[in-house]
Amino acid sequence: MSFTKAQDLIELAKMANARHGGVTLEEIRDRFQVTHRTAQRMTVALEETFSGIENPTRPDRRKAWKLPEPVPAALSPPMDESIEALDFAIREARDADRHRHARTLMRLRDDLLQRVSGVRARAAETDAEAILQSVGRVARPGPRGRIDPAVADAVYDALRGPYRLRVRYRSQGGDVRERDIEPLGVLLGPRSYLVARVPEDTAFRHFRMDRILAAESTDEWIALDPSFDINAHAGEAFGSYHDPAQIGSVAWKFSPHAAQAASEFLFHPDQEQETLPDGSLLVRFTACGWLEMAWFLYQWGEEVEVLEPAGLRDLVHPGRRDFGILP
Repeated sequence: MSFTKAQDLIELAKMANARHGGVTLEEIRDRFQVTHRTAQRMTVALEETFSGIENPTRPDRRKAWKLPEPVPAALSPPMDESIEALDFAIREARDADRHRHARTLMRLRDDLLQRVSGVRARAAETDAEAILQSVGRVARPGPRGRIDPAVADAVYDALRGPYRLRVRYRSQGGDVRERDIEPLGVLLGPRSYLVARVPEDTAFRHFRMDRILAAESTDEWIALDPSFDINAHAGEAFGSYHDPAQIGSVAWKFSPHAAQAASEFLFHPDQEQETLPDGSLLVRFTACGWLEMAWFLYQWGEEVEVLEPAGLRDLVHPGRRDFGILP
């Protein structure tokens, strides 16, 4: 067995031990990016290497592999890699204004360091800090709204419940109103939005997180809408702003000069690309958020043509100019 395969087997054993219902072939394929046949071979190796492997059946009738006994601590991944991964996760959580998650990760980091000797812990922290400094800080492009950490904590408490959330919200006109809402999820971006339902309306509402002046998670339990999926909802928009009236076909045509640069972008998860005979690039997808699209397309100047929708074309074309450089 190669060194890499041995490492994968140890990681698989830890997965089979850590997950209450065991690990399935589909989860092995996703974790290790392997084929179904390779995943089957990995489970055979798991059964041959570790004794007492159990095969529980998931509620959806999928077979799983469960290792009831803990994997020896000596087979755990290197401490410096674990600390490094946690440090990156902590920084990303802080950048996304998920301060409670950052604090939880910090406690996990401290707990991990307490389990090893002082010399090994100091070495792991030093190595992780060196990596963190060498990579540098990858800032999100452009400005973004400031979110009160206390507000973010209350929002995530309510989502975890799920509980009704009481907020003091400042409207675009400046009016401040207190209201109870039923939170469904958060869309992160330059302007982050809380997706929620309100008692007076069955449609989804979007509350700008930076305009929530105060928030409190109540103890009033709410029933989640099984038809709502935050990822599918996010996919309906180009950015974080939603306007149901604008959801429709979008088509952009990038000039032959800009085609290569444009092909390196993922404009939307469901986009389709087509290279035309003249070398230009046609990009199609379905979404809303014309204003955020216009802000982005402005960077491309005269190298992009909006074919549809007409409303977006009217926003973009009058302001186009030649910048002499591509994004």
